[in-house]
Amino acid sequence: MSVPGQEQDVGRGTLALTTAIVMGIITSVTMIGPLLVDVARDLRLPLGQASVLAVVSAIPQALSSPFAGLLADRFGRRPMIVLSLAGSGLLALVAAIAPSFATLVVIRFVAGLVNSVAPTSTLAALGDLCRGQRLSRAMGWFNVGFSFAAIAGVPAMSAIGGAFGWRWAFATMGVLLLLLALAVLRWFPDAPPRASTASVPATYRALLRVRGLWSLMNANLVERSMFMMVTIYLPVFLMLAYTLSAIAVAPALSIVALGAIAGNVVGSWLGDRVPRPAVFVAAQLMAGLLGLALFGARLFLPLAVALATLLAFANSASRPGILAYTAEFSPAHRGALFGLLALTNQTGVIIGTAIGAAVLGHGNYGAFAVVTLVQGVLAAGLAWPLVLKRPSAMS
Repeated sequence: MSVPGQEQDVGRGTLALTTAIVMGIITSVTMIGPLLVDVARDLRLPLGQASVLAVVSAIPQALSSPFAGLLADRFGRRPMIVLSLAGSGLLALVAAIAPSFATLVVIRFVAGLVNSVAPTSTLAALGDLCRGQRLSRAMGWFNVGFSFAAIAGVPAMSAIGGAFGWRWAFATMGVLLLLLALAVLRWFPDAPPRASTASVPATYRALLRVRGLWSLMNANLVERSMFMMVTIYLPVFLMLAYTLSAIAVAPALSIVALGAIAGNVVGSWLGDRVPRPAVFVAAQLMAGLLGLALFGARLFLPLAVALATLLAFANSASRPGILAYTAEFSPAHRGALFGLLALTNQTGVIIGTAIGAAVLGHGNYGAFAVVTLVQGVLAAGLAWPLVLKRPSAMS
């Protein structure tokens, strides 16, 4: 067991569990997409109404993230991770036998509240357990869980749903999350709470005094906005610009996902060797320029896929270092700090989705290219003060 002031390195088993935690939670959230048609058919609903299930968990997850961090500060990291995974697993099992659409909506809403706890607590645990010079590596293992959910978790649940029905997909996910909860309970190191018994207002007043906090949070929000905008609308762009079907575009998206994984690996290596904010600034500028070239010029398909892969690489390379940098702001309130970061993550997702929809509503990918560039430059500019002067950590 670690104690404050005695940070340790963690083994590959713990890092693999970190990836599995993120992959499990993200898969349970996003697997609803390919299941919507079957859900609508089974419950005799219009597809538009069934699509509510895809967004009903987003708002509670965003709003509860800051409080999830506070729970991790007060009651410990591992207990909160286990409770979140077990709760999500049980909710998935209940969803598998949901008798009505209204019941399914309620389950997804509650799942949004529960799901927010595990990722925030895991980030706080990594900040407690890892040595500073290896922290970016650990954050890379955390961040790659998102990519594995996209290229393995969601397709697997989609295949189960297609073969046996959507209820079996939820049941399978529930069992896997419960098994993952047991694995975390058995093998994930226990990082005890570091915080005092300060009240919620006192905790956030302390955080707001940390120099550079607003630069970090705003830069993260803009980066997440660009990431989500590109992630959601890249398939649409490729399908419309190159007359590809949904099946034909899948190999290209797989290549792009591999670029994101490679970016995590390189970003982890860089984040442990050079100033982390500098990596973020450089990567965001590169992502913005690549987005301008990808969406602004009519290129041959192989070149467009190559640029999209480099864009995913650059954006992913910015994540491990900035997550590790966040962990150093306030060790005593690390969970609450990552809760705020999660709130900016979710807000960025909403903004990026809305901006992309508004721009593409005019059918103009040239404007989409400019918006991508602007967001990359803005994220880099907001993070630049962190390059000039590192904020002092609080005890």
